[in-house]
Amino acid sequence: MQREMIAFTPLSERLKSSNPELVESLLALKGAMGEKYFKEYIEDLISLKMDSGTVWLITKREMTRSLLERNHLPQIREAFGVANVRILVQPW
Repeated sequence: MQREMIAFTPLSERLKSSNPELVESLLALKGAMGEKYFKEYIEDLISLKMDSGTVWLITKREMTRSLLERNHLPQIREAFGVANVRILVQPW
């Protein structure tokens, strides 16, 4: 059985249809992080959800989780107006 390969769509494009209420916060995060880091770490996320004052990010790589936690937690909290950010790793 051969699997069909589907191109990975950047997070911002996926959120426009699945969670449009998060797009404004995502744009604020892009401004705070800068284009380079946003594209490298955020656009490549598997998922971004918000629930009960917590932003949940799911990434494919442990290194991305570490870099986001070390360098970008304040920007994520501020952009989404939350106190809690949880970053999970889900390898492919």
